Amino acid sequence: MGHKLEVLSLANNEISGLPASCANLTCLRKLNLSHNKIVHIPGCVYTMKRLVFLHLACNRLECIAESIAALVELKILIVEGNEIHSLPKMICCLTRLELLNVDFNDIQNVPQEMHQLSRLEKLAYHPLDKGLHIMQNPLQKQIKEVLEGGLIALFNYLKSN
Repeated sequence: MGHKLEVLSLANNEISGLPASCANLTCLRKLNLSHNKIVHIPGCVYTMKRLVFLHLACNRLECIAESIAALVELKILIVEGNEIHSLPKMICCLTRLELLNVDFNDIQNVPQEMHQLSRLEKLAYHPLDKGLHIMQNPLQKQIKEVLEGGLIALFNYLKSN
């Protein structure tokens, strides 16, 4: 595969990982791995430091590694329809995130530092909307109630705790 490749889609392929050689794809800006059988985000993804778009919806992810912090340019992260139990603190380092979709997971709480994601402008409900998508998760009662006031209410709540 060429080192200059910027967009790669391997959606709907029943793959469970990527070869380590994918670490050479250092120019990659967009990676779509949705609708596969991925349990862990492949390690080579964390070397793709130019990624702005990472699509991992409808896999079998149970967690997101703290290594996600390496993807400092990421603007769009879609992990809906997985089995993610919690979001790592380090996701809060991705301050360029404009769209974070964690709908349909197993998330009960969010990291306190999440208020640092200031480019997430609102709670989003329409698939293409920018913002935080966090519907259909077994969120703690307190978080659920705070979210009724919108994203600003959540961020203020997280800051004050």
